[in-house]
Amino acid sequence: MIPNTKATARRTGLAIAALALAGAFAGCKDKTEPAPETGIDYYPVAVGNYWTYAVADTTWSLASMGITSVARPSAYRFKETVTEVFTDAAGQKAYRLVRAKQVPPATTWTTDSVFVLSASAQSVIMNRNNTRTVELIFPVKDGRSWNFNAFNNNFNDTITAETRQYSRTGQPFTTGSTPTTPAKAYPTTLTTMNTGAATENSLLKRISYQQVFAKNVGPVFRRRVYLAFYNYPVGGNQVYPVNSYFSAFSRRETLIDYHVN
Repeated sequence: MIPNTKATARRTGLAIAALALAGAFAGCKDKTEPAPETGIDYYPVAVGNYWTYAVADTTWSLASMGITSVARPSAYRFKETVTEVFTDAAGQKAYRLVRAKQVPPATTWTTDSVFVLSASAQSVIMNRNNTRTVELIFPVKDGRSWNFNAFNNNFNDTITAETRQYSRTGQPFTTGSTPTTPAKAYPTTLTTMNTGAATENSLLKRISYQQVFAKNVGPVFRRRVYLAFYNYPVGGNQVYPVNSYFSAFSRRETLIDYHVN
């Protein structure tokens, strides 16, 4: 019998294609995407943990025609300590976080405020003065956004609001030096920054908030800026004098000491 060369070639081609397809599927199985990092280690919460910060505040005076604002800096320390674990009104585990303040040259600490932290596999929620904010959500991922005011009755309290966002996840971060403390490098960190309706950078205002968390350490840096620029009309146009504000405040908190169980 004379072999059918066309049929043989067709069968051979189909077999090769099947093998190639099988190899492609096998390759896909080997190239799995890494799972997102849970992130719970970026804010270790346990009784006895504490974080001490060098705080630098600047408040600017109200400007007027021909008179620019005057900066009034102040420096002191905050110490945040997890003092107690308890069951909150919703029956969930919560932690009491006591913030104490020390103003040099004094060496004693005085209680400044008390917060409540709720840490779970899904998020870290901070309660300040009966206002709950979502500080972190898990898993962490670059570019992931959420509504940090989701529990509050304000203009940000919508399902679609995205007012805080992750960036530089897993990246190193070095804090700036203070007059008494050298710069400190942290190998693995993430940054959260306000976004959307919670921030502004315009001729009228500059509003921003940044917080950096180091893995197995907690919050290592915070910066808050609020500047309402002074302006007045001239010939139908608004004039914005440099370094002149209706209201202006900035705060920088840099971690200088900590203990984590």
